[in-house]
Amino acid sequence: MDSSRISAAPLAQVGNAWRHPPGRSHGSGRVNNRPRYAEPVNAPPPTLFIFPHAGGSATYYVPFAKAFSADIKRVAVQYPSRRDRGLTELASIPEFADEIFNMMAPAAKAGGQVSFFGHSMGGLAAFEVALRFQSAGHPISALFISSCAAPGHIRYKELQGSDHEILSLVAQVTETNPEHLANHEFASSILPTLQSVRTIAAYTRPPEIKLSCPIHAFVADDDLIVAEENMTAWADRTTEEFSIRVFPGDHFYLNAHLPELVKDIEEVILHSARES
Repeated sequence: MDSSRISAAPLAQVGNAWRHPPGRSHGSGRVNNRPRYAEPVNAPPPTLFIFPHAGGSATYYVPFAKAFSADIKRVAVQYPSRRDRGLTELASIPEFADEIFNMMAPAAKAGGQVSFFGHSMGGLAAFEVALRFQSAGHPISALFISSCAAPGHIRYKELQGSDHEILSLVAQVTETNPEHLANHEFASSILPTLQSVRTIAAYTRPPEIKLSCPIHAFVADDDLIVAEENMTAWADRTTEEFSIRVFPGDHFYLNAHLPELVKDIEEVILHSARES
């Protein structure tokens, strides 16, 4: 689906990404009446950048973006050299983050409060890009990590198995229909991207590499890919506050729990905006 044709609300281009304008009930065009916190005159609204999972695209996160009701810009990042399907090809997580940061550099210089949300592999990309914002003198306000183990705690034991076992893992990570794996031509087209899965599994960072912003983690209690203990290790990647919330569900729990997830994120962002 072409993101420029999403009809729920007008879309603004930010590099190779889209955003929903804040403060509207999407689809009706009516300004929402939710009470707002006082802000300085001309202060830009907070911005939340959304980093998709490995098999996802910006358009996949339209329902997530539309679930917000506060005056927060939602910007879904469309990864470089990506179409709306397939597994993101990765040679290196840091190199991939360099590409994304170069695309987002204008946003880093624009000012205003910025936060990141990353699901699955998108959490690693969000963490790496946040490090680059921080090094450039523009630290983000908060990092929200969903279904993504901390660096050095990623547990893809299936990578030692057969191609079919690894493909089954890819199906879980990317929400690919498992029945497609029975198609030899389809499976063969996926195999060259297995290096990307190995890249994710091998990703780590020295323990002293930390963010100066709070990290808030979300995970499901029946996630076969990420366990709660792998998520709590994110506490070691920040010099500030850390929190974790466990939802019922699997790796893609967020689709069934958008209101609760979005409420948590909104509260953190708006609280940070009031304090800044």
